Amino acid sequence: MNLGYPLGAASQALPSLHPGERLLWAAYGRTLNYDVRGLDPWGVPKKSVLGKLGSGAANFAGDMVGAALGAGDDGGKSNPPSPQVIVLGEQGGIAHTAVRELSTSGSLSRLWALTSARLLVLEKFIPPPEPGKPAEKTFMSKAIGFGKGVVKTGKEIAAIMTTKTYGENAEGVPIARQEMVPCAEIPRDRVAGFTVAEHGKKRRPCLRVSFVDGSGMDFLFDCDDPRQFAWLHSMTVS
Repeated sequence: MNLGYPLGAASQALPSLHPGERLLWAAYGRTLNYDVRGLDPWGVPKKSVLGKLGSGAANFAGDMVGAALGAGDDGGKSNPPSPQVIVLGEQGGIAHTAVRELSTSGSLSRLWALTSARLLVLEKFIPPPEPGKPAEKTFMSKAIGFGKGVVKTGKEIAAIMTTKTYGENAEGVPIARQEMVPCAEIPRDRVAGFTVAEHGKKRRPCLRVSFVDGSGMDFLFDCDDPRQFAWLHSMTVS
């Protein structure tokens, strides 16, 4: 259990559903990787592909390449982090097109939800800073009134300094529901099916969603128990 995680995924996803839409399952999945021909794990075209593009030997759509270049903010790393979700298929396929604008390493609050109407990706809403308004202070800065001339007693400061924090969560403070916004979605009528599968040479268990064009996604969610994915699969057809 990671105490730095936000509220449960289902609780966070429910407010984003449309009237009559039913939530089947939801899970957090921060890291996104690609298993797509011509792209590295971060969704960036491989060097050999770029070379061919420069020589005119390849005929990829310009907007597709541009989007792929913008998709991976972790390009250049030699050891990709362990992904929770992996995109499968071809460039420009349903899976690649749906998520290519997402960063490959999102926030801890990024969650994936399957509903009766769509496969949905949600992110924590971060409001733009208002002109002239100072940046929001950290939990500790707020607690001691940093920058506002608030003077606290030694006892109060000692209590603050000994308060344990876990990411954005603090000891003794209820975990609040975050405001979430949709950042990607795929309608259910473009989903061909789900199956419990194994990904890669290590044969890691996963839930695989296949789309009508042959592309897909593997959901690993940092879990190695096939029974959990069997349960997820049962929820997709409930």
